[in-house]
Amino acid sequence: MGRRRRWSKSQLLSFAFRTAKFLLKSQLFTLFFVLFLFGLWMGTRVRAHAGALPYEELFENLSVISYRESPSDSIPHFVAELSASGHVFRELDLDARRFADPIRGRDYRRAISGTHYPALAVRGHIARGFWLELPETSARALLPEQFQELYSSTLDYVKPVGVVTTVLGTLSGYSVGFRFATWSHSLANPAVQEHILEVPGIERRIAREAWRRVLIEPVVMGDESEAARFAAVHGTQRLYTNFFKLALHDSDRFIPRECARLDSTGHAGEAQIMRAFANAVRHAAADTSDLSSADFAAVENWASLLDRTGHWATGTIPRAGEERSRYLGTLAWYGIAPADNDERRIWVGPRLLVREGSTEGFVADDILRSPAARPTAWEEWLRPDTTGANTWNVQWMGTSREFAPAIQFVRGLAHRGLQR
Repeated sequence: MGRRRRWSKSQLLSFAFRTAKFLLKSQLFTLFFVLFLFGLWMGTRVRAHAGALPYEELFENLSVISYRESPSDSIPHFVAELSASGHVFRELDLDARRFADPIRGRDYRRAISGTHYPALAVRGHIARGFWLELPETSARALLPEQFQELYSSTLDYVKPVGVVTTVLGTLSGYSVGFRFATWSHSLANPAVQEHILEVPGIERRIAREAWRRVLIEPVVMGDESEAARFAAVHGTQRLYTNFFKLALHDSDRFIPRECARLDSTGHAGEAQIMRAFANAVRHAAADTSDLSSADFAAVENWASLLDRTGHWATGTIPRAGEERSRYLGTLAWYGIAPADNDERRIWVGPRLLVREGSTEGFVADDILRSPAARPTAWEEWLRPDTTGANTWNVQWMGTSREFAPAIQFVRGLAHRGLQR
């Protein structure tokens, strides 16, 4: 008989560690594979009921660039960027209505004279408003609790299911299986990209979404903490929003009369900017109109005028007497009177929480109530009825919407079990 092999303590520990590691790996692999199959099955079910092209995903990731071909250009050139999975796959020239491959590397014209409007990511919706109390000293910052109420950056407003499922999706195979099954209908699929860009009239739809993106940029309230700065920006945004609504429905023809008044007082430049913006709003509101760079530039010029002067009528308001009172009363009637610098309470209404890069902010519902200004991908967030399945998916699942079919499937099983 041979000698019995004796194991040392270090060898036993090493063997036990390797065995445990192997078993752990095999269990994780089994779990991963089971979740992969489940995600594959759920993705197949979703794909069988999904006949539409991913327009919402296309518009949700849309960004816009404006730049001048040469310094002498009077109107900037606008291009819409179409992205999927964080990468631009096509550009749309908004004047030529022609798709082109994105420019790789650095473009001098865009780097020097360009303005970039990146896609806005929605974080949530606050359906209530509140009165913001400004401190007596304008140089002071907003109170911490007011700042949190404005921008809702605390964990109370983070989509709970989205956070959990994002972690689980990273560690499990469910997302892999689901995305594998839905690849044929995903915007990340090059074949789907080509298909959606061949849809008749898609250039006009993209142009309208791009115009909306430029339109809402002036009303994106970034995370301003200084009270005076917040009050000034809020006043300009109120003026911008109310004038936009007036341009949509100017039944009394106030804008033509105001432009004529500005012309008569030697402010033809301001009058021309106002006319161009009002015309652009009417073009965007009419589904049959083709938007051009002039309609985009009109928004930029009008927003720049208000940001620079505070009010287009600066320097033209009658100094005293009945004429001044009558003019200011007319502006107040339309909600476009100059802001009161001594305002100490500001009403902040319902708003959509957004993120632009690393900056968090919000867009007030006031301007988004108009279909001409509301991005297609934001419609589910602004619906008053939050009981619908798709609305629930948007507001609770966030970027992990692939888990929504699984959760609804489990909820359905539980509901049927309770009925028995």
